Amino acid sequence: MASLFFGQNLDSPDYKETKIERGSTFKKYKNGKLDSIVVMMYAVNYGNALIFARQDNEIKITNAADENSVIKIELKNKKQVRTFFYKNKPAIVVESIDFDINQLPKNTTITRSLSNNMIQNVSIKTNYEVFGDDNPDKTFKLFYGLNIRPDLDNLDSIFESIGDFFSEEDALLKLFYASYAEKLAPKALTYLKTNESGIISDGITLDYQNKNAQEINSYNIYKNGKIIKSGKATLADFQKIYQDYIIRLQE
Repeated sequence: MASLFFGQNLDSPDYKETKIERGSTFKKYKNGKLDSIVVMMYAVNYGNALIFARQDNEIKITNAADENSVIKIELKNKKQVRTFFYKNKPAIVVESIDFDINQLPKNTTITRSLSNNMIQNVSIKTNYEVFGDDNPDKTFKLFYGLNIRPDLDNLDSIFESIGDFFSEEDALLKLFYASYAEKLAPKALTYLKTNESGIISDGITLDYQNKNAQEINSYNIYKNGKIIKSGKATLADFQKIYQDYIIRLQE
């Protein structure tokens, strides 16, 4: 299928196509390095394309069906920083951090999760007012669902990782098909909010020390700066405890 997309001829020899479930991924290499990625989504539910560009100091991600949203991935002290811009304003910033429960970032939300035997620790700052009444749902799913190894500390490796992800047969299902994505979602370990001093105000955290998921670890639930409940659970059992806590927060 001949494809001229945003001025790029995807049938050009410069692009290498990988067919995946409900779409195709086109990769372009320049001087031996991955330079751009275009993911065409053919299913009726998607019907658009994702464009990934490797630029000097960032990776820029756009959704062809959502002209207001841009995702940028940058490095800060060799840590990944992912920002969702909406109408040129930063709405969500997710920054990889070193997790030390006694020395946490101030005035932020902190999450920890386990995926592919690697723990990802991030701080999240949001300004949802930027969206107004808009809901760029598919770009949200891409922003939060794109799973990049947390130990990667250079943009070339991160971009290659993105290319590898979208070469997987089920990449689009992992991002956009809810029931499928839930089965493969990272395991939750922590959701904490901190105050202006970096002290935990509210949240829940599993002290996941044992690499064997069947082992039992301690967890704490915080409210108004105090531990209100403590217990022990396996990683699997903690997922239900965590989800119940998040549901109660939303009530």
